[in-house]
Amino acid sequence: MKVLICGEYGIYCKELISRLKKENHDIFVITGSEKPRREKPRSGVFQEYNFSYRSKNVCTVMKNIMADIVIILGACDTKYTWRDTGQESVRYLTGITNLLMCAKEAGIPQAIYCSSLGVYEDVKCKEIDQETAFDSHSVFLQTVIQTEFMCEEQNRPGEFQISVIRYPEIYGDYKTHDYNICSRIMEQFWSSPEVDIETARQHRVLYVKDAADVLVRVLMQEEKERCYLVPGTTYTERNILEAVRHVVKGREPEVHELDTAPENLPQIRSSCAENLGLYEKYSLEDGLTELYKICEKEKELDVREETKKSVVREKLIPLAENAGLFLVVTLLHYLLKDTWFGSVLDFYLLYVVAAAVVYGCAHSLFASFLTLIAKIGEIFIVGQTFEYAAFTEMLQILIIGVLVGYMHDKYKRRYGDLEDEKKYYQSELIDMTRIYDGNRYIKEIYEKRLVNYENSMVKIYETVSRLDFWEPQKVIFQSIDVVRELLDMEDVAIYIAGGSSDYMRLAAASTEKSRELGKSLLADEKFFMYQELVERTVYRNRELETNLPAYACGIYEKERLSAIVMLWTRDLTKVSLYEANMLALICRLIESSMNHATTYWNRLADQYIEGTYILREKEFEKIWQIYEEGSRAKKLEYSMLRISGQAVQDQSGFLYQKICSLVRQTDILGEKEGDLCILLTNTNEKEAGYVVDRFHKAGIQVGNSG
Repeated sequence: MKVLICGEYGIYCKELISRLKKENHDIFVITGSEKPRREKPRSGVFQEYNFSYRSKNVCTVMKNIMADIVIILGACDTKYTWRDTGQESVRYLTGITNLLMCAKEAGIPQAIYCSSLGVYEDVKCKEIDQETAFDSHSVFLQTVIQTEFMCEEQNRPGEFQISVIRYPEIYGDYKTHDYNICSRIMEQFWSSPEVDIETARQHRVLYVKDAADVLVRVLMQEEKERCYLVPGTTYTERNILEAVRHVVKGREPEVHELDTAPENLPQIRSSCAENLGLYEKYSLEDGLTELYKICEKEKELDVREETKKSVVREKLIPLAENAGLFLVVTLLHYLLKDTWFGSVLDFYLLYVVAAAVVYGCAHSLFASFLTLIAKIGEIFIVGQTFEYAAFTEMLQILIIGVLVGYMHDKYKRRYGDLEDEKKYYQSELIDMTRIYDGNRYIKEIYEKRLVNYENSMVKIYETVSRLDFWEPQKVIFQSIDVVRELLDMEDVAIYIAGGSSDYMRLAAASTEKSRELGKSLLADEKFFMYQELVERTVYRNRELETNLPAYACGIYEKERLSAIVMLWTRDLTKVSLYEANMLALICRLIESSMNHATTYWNRLADQYIEGTYILREKEFEKIWQIYEEGSRAKKLEYSMLRISGQAVQDQSGFLYQKICSLVRQTDILGEKEGDLCILLTNTNEKEAGYVVDRFHKAGIQVGNSG
């Protein structure tokens, strides 16, 4: 199932992703982030989209994903802090409205919206059910109520069904708002010298991981209800404070208890818990302990952001620089006044132009004002009369300064506009690139799975047809190549059963990695895939344990387990339901080929010496050639022992029975050049030495054979 989650990453969202990934769902996330980010998706997320919920690109994303269900975290979304209730209310309503309308337009059949039991905050009745009218007066909860009304209007069972989950107060996330009583008391107790509580006031609370469990259970229901009421557990603020005091040891802040008349919360009348099989796994103290660990970690990793410069600082520093430059220019003017250099160069004009170029028109006027004061002061100090030339000189400085400052401000504004436009187009390009990258990746995955000829049904049957041999042993060895080619996984091993024994013997393996489980496995009730073998399904390593195969599937002969195919992979893109289904199909085709080969092999009555399971020389030569090819391809190891034909004839049937008791059921006996040969499957030279010793102790002389 394709599941689209609309919510910022918090503990609730991450726990939800983890749970859904274990069920092999394809998970997509719209984070609601309004800042462009080029990050890899979180672990377990198939594709991540960093768009605002109000973005016009959300509809395009949903149409491309074609999800089976969309989950809107809503009241549980840590993106909303609710510090500025007016602004957050607008963002919340417009964002969720856009998500619902886009989901409906994209043809998504189902949606789940996370709401709050706070919509009944001011209800005075003794019991609450799904039909109870909402009553709450806070801005946050009024916004949630309006969103629920919108969900009810958009709900179209059979076309676009919206299910609402009304949660109690969810605690345990490291990002939350002040309406969360557990987080508020924890934060005050931990970091403040005072804690304010209303002693007898009651709250319904639920730990965040239990809340995620509720949503997963709702998601797994085939027939979803219109509304789910999750009661949580009721505690007073005094109870919560005592639990926090037990968790946060070593602190005793001053507690201000406001005595309020005890008022019991209305009972929740709902069959939600029974229908979903819900029970709280975390007690209040357990949940607060987990929350405290997160708070400690956040405190250690907290990096204070640099505060923005104040308006006073932004204004005073340029003014001080301007005044300082004026003092320097005035000093130069008086030092060089009577020199040739001073008579040619107007220092004040250069100063005003420099101020205009660097700071703009306002600072050029300030510089002109300082220059005017300096000029007038110089005239009065020297005792000169104010002549027309001095007036025109000051007017010239003012006009040039203002013109240069105006041009500076004009081009600065134009440059700023161009930069804003550039950033806008860059953000659009990033959005388009992100959508393109996501669509291309999804296209490649599904094209490879469904359209590409390499994995089409025609190709599967064409490849598996290479297993049409009359020797069961050759079917096993060739199956290694067939599985590797069709599933594109290098590490493949096949174990075969021996007679009625529960032990499975390694028949062939493609790499050293696929030999790590050993040459023999006991397939009893403690076997890691025993349940899957009983149910005849594919084993999937959902916990990603490195010592176990990623997939394994049994092959059966009638009702008896005859072989197991195992595969290993480190590529997480190959850990999906598609590969599991593909392996099941391939194993059924291998099973068919093996059964045909075994049936044909057993019908060849003249292949064995009469009354024994000793192959005649011609048939044994074929089997030996098969094992020799497998050895050269490094799929297996084998050794061959030889017993003198004369010794066999002297002992007659007695020696044959003795030999059979000393070898495994998977080993092969046959004639070769008048002698009796024993082909020890998956046995190297050192291991063959132990078998030779066993024969010698039984009084049978054997030797190695090439």
